Amino acid sequence: MLALLLSDIHGRVSLLRRIVKTSDYDLALVAGDLSNYAGGGYGEVLELLSESLPLTIVVPGNVDPPEILNLSLGNVVILHTSVVDVRGLLVAGVGGGIGFSFWGIPYLAEYHIADFVKKLSEELRRSSRALHILLTHTPPYNSGVDKLYSGEVVGSKALRNFLEEFKPLLHVCGHVHESRGVSTLGRTTVVNPGPAMVGYYAVSRVDLDRGRVDVELARVK
Repeated sequence: MLALLLSDIHGRVSLLRRIVKTSDYDLALVAGDLSNYAGGGYGEVLELLSESLPLTIVVPGNVDPPEILNLSLGNVVILHTSVVDVRGLLVAGVGGGIGFSFWGIPYLAEYHIADFVKKLSEELRRSSRALHILLTHTPPYNSGVDKLYSGEVVGSKALRNFLEEFKPLLHVCGHVHESRGVSTLGRTTVVNPGPAMVGYYAVSRVDLDRGRVDVELARVK
């Protein structure tokens, strides 16, 4: 399965149009911040993804409004503290970015993310299936993809603990624009594809039979 990995589009559909044409993708995994900085433009972004790919799975970022959940696009799935089974993939999602407001929370803190993760963990523990993909806006703590220009790491410890417990093959995140990259935490490949608003994206081949993912970072200009 060939997956397009995106984050931090911020309403820049001009570059997104070029990104979606770079290959014949099976699905897109979008790690939040589809909207521009005024909280709009997400509809156009989702419509473009819906028209261009067979399936798109999205979590909301810190600039995306709650109304994003009300959009009805048949091949777009929006997750927040929830799990979906799509085409044999079990995908879990958590929205919101630490340090910013999120859906009525003036400042999203680690304990808020921990509450989101607790709900998600309880749902997964009730299931007998293994999680394949975790999709979040916030990166996991000290993962190599959560470092500010200052050197400070700003990821979530709750998300890192979640990875250590459930061991998904792939974790796609974003939020920290300057920390684009690929790292490994235990069994999990962690990817921050970088801000699509400047043309960054990543491509992943997911092989469930072999329990393997391969990831390549890319950019359009």
